Amino acid sequence: MRRHRLIALVLVVLAVGPALTAGLAGAQTGIDTQQTAAASSHTCEFPLTVEDNTGQQVEIQEEPQEVVALLPSVAQQLWEMDAEEKVVGMPVREWTSYLEGSQNRTHVLQFDESVGLSVPNTEVIVDLDPDIVLAPNEVPEDSITELRDAGQTVYYYERPSDLDGLVDVLNRTGRLVGECDGAAAAVEEMTGTIDLVESAVADEQRPRVFYDSGFGTTVVEGSLQHELLTTAGLENVAAEFGGIQFDPEQVVAANPEWVIASEGGRLSEFSGYNQTTALQEDQIARVDPNLFSQRGPRYADVIENLAETFHADALQQARNSDNGTDDGTGDGTGDDGTDDGAGDDGTDDGAGDGGMDDGAGDGGMDDGMDDDGTSDDGTNGEAGNADGDGAGLTVVAALVALSALVLAARRQR
Repeated sequence: MRRHRLIALVLVVLAVGPALTAGLAGAQTGIDTQQTAAASSHTCEFPLTVEDNTGQQVEIQEEPQEVVALLPSVAQQLWEMDAEEKVVGMPVREWTSYLEGSQNRTHVLQFDESVGLSVPNTEVIVDLDPDIVLAPNEVPEDSITELRDAGQTVYYYERPSDLDGLVDVLNRTGRLVGECDGAAAAVEEMTGTIDLVESAVADEQRPRVFYDSGFGTTVVEGSLQHELLTTAGLENVAAEFGGIQFDPEQVVAANPEWVIASEGGRLSEFSGYNQTTALQEDQIARVDPNLFSQRGPRYADVIENLAETFHADALQQARNSDNGTDDGTGDGTGDDGTDDGAGDDGTDDGAGDGGMDDGAGDGGMDDGMDDDGTSDDGTNGEAGNADGDGAGLTVVAALVALSALVLAARRQR
């Protein structure tokens, strides 16, 4: 698999030690690179005892060979660290169809009509008899208790609240399932891409955008999705709206230059919306609804594709520079933010990580897409702190080489 070819190089870079760490420490990015390097040095040893988000001491006697992931985001993490062969159960629906082979796993959710959400199917999970069940805290605690009472080993951890938190969760997940090297490789690829984008957009003018879920909700400051927008070089006009349920008058007053909406998704309808610059000039960037809602390594794809849409010249120059081929010219595509209506940069429109949340994005169990495939109103408004400073990087030669290989590998997917 593609990341196996990167693991050796990742370990070499990590082995550089103080010189590499010192270079990264000077970088002003959205990710704490010192934390990333330290976390990536974790080793997988069993037996392992760890405390989860509920304060429960979780004991894992041997390296897990069979894993149940209760959310698509967790499944994505395992796929990206090349641990998909260990996954025996996961949400198997349109939200995870992009994960090759996912259709061959056992679907582990069921729709609970009493609450109108999807929840873990304890009977199915017990029949699978996994070595460990991975459950972000969007999963109701009652479901966790039920699984534990049924004899299952469950690790219950928080949803990552920002990009640093996502790095921590990736490394922790790798450690829990005995895939530390794969997790380190996934982290290196993700952070390398994000660092490249941040360096590219640091001095660029930021288009003023409004994310429209189509259901009267948006993303605000204090959410991971907001951090993604700012990291990609955009200004979120809804940053300080104060809640995901927006006041239409605020949107009209903010007058966004662009609207970001989901592929195939509808736009909200309210008085004055059609008079904003974005809609007057038909400047609507259509994005994939799943990747933005699933908190995993592919958030780097979200950030990169948003930057590709709005800062194409700057991003190409950064890539050329990273590859040692910078001639000081752009690619001639223009930096006008035009979009082809596709893009892999996902924004949650109420689809995505199906399962049990508050109607928000990677919610596990209701991210706006219930288990019966019907759409809810989800948009995440509850995760993360963002600094969004878009500052440039101090990049040492080893990381430049790694980033170039990582990007090359990503282009071959």
